[in-house]
Amino acid sequence: MLNISKKLVTTVISVCLFSAALLGQSKSAAESAFLDGCKAYSAGDWTTAVFSLKKAASFDTNNNADTIYLLINAEIYSGDFQSALDDCVYFLDEFRGSFYEPNVIYLKGRCFYSLGEYDKAVITLSDFCHQYENHDMYASSLFWIGESFYACYQYDEARALYQRVVSEFPDDAKAPACQYRIETIGQREREEKLLYLLKQTGEEYLFAKEEYEKQLKVYTSETSAGTRAKLYEAQKKNAELEEKYRKLENELREFKIAAGIIDAASAEAQAKSELDKEQELLELLKAKAEETRYLLQDQ
Repeated sequence: MLNISKKLVTTVISVCLFSAALLGQSKSAAESAFLDGCKAYSAGDWTTAVFSLKKAASFDTNNNADTIYLLINAEIYSGDFQSALDDCVYFLDEFRGSFYEPNVIYLKGRCFYSLGEYDKAVITLSDFCHQYENHDMYASSLFWIGESFYACYQYDEARALYQRVVSEFPDDAKAPACQYRIETIGQREREEKLLYLLKQTGEEYLFAKEEYEKQLKVYTSETSAGTRAKLYEAQKKNAELEEKYRKLENELREFKIAAGIIDAASAEAQAKSELDKEQELLELLKAKAEETRYLLQDQ
């Protein structure tokens, strides 16, 4: 999740535990709380780590950059992003210029993303990228900015950032995730195109069907050859549009199966439901066609 930050935190904890060993068994309440937090953090016990580090930070001697930075990380790992964000803000107010400052700015952006505040995530992480172009978390920042755009359906902006990570940082841990997102966006665009075509064809089909109904009503009251020709043309257009619509539906269904959006069983059930509806429509059209045939014969 936060590999580079975790390495930094591990170093901090190791130094603290080593220092505690040199001090021996005599420790103050503040020292005990901090060391308990470090031990819990090392063990992955995030609830205990947060509790102990908050307790440690309540002592003036521990209200420092080391303690608050560890607390922010523990809160993020525990899933308490709001508390982590609040502590990021506190850290940046109280400990500007700290060694941890770049990482805290990055973590602040990550918290905004996890809380669904995507605009703020983009602004914070973009500031991080502008200030720390050579930082180890630069590629990760690009990825999370891309994720923020992706979450807001701004696929073009997201894809540009994913492509940067893949091309400029091919060995970064986020590169495979970026490549996956690029492929996902391609699939989404194809699906959206199919849905658009399906919608357009469906609307065109409904309009043609209404036009056919109109021509049929006119034909029942008129006997001109021109009206008869229009009726035949409307029938032909209906059949063509119906076939086009069915092909688009099948193409969309096959695409969803190939992309893993739906499984074959669900697709089969959906197809059966659509087939039943089409059968009802076909019966209705047959009845209309039969009615038209009799009308034409009478003329």
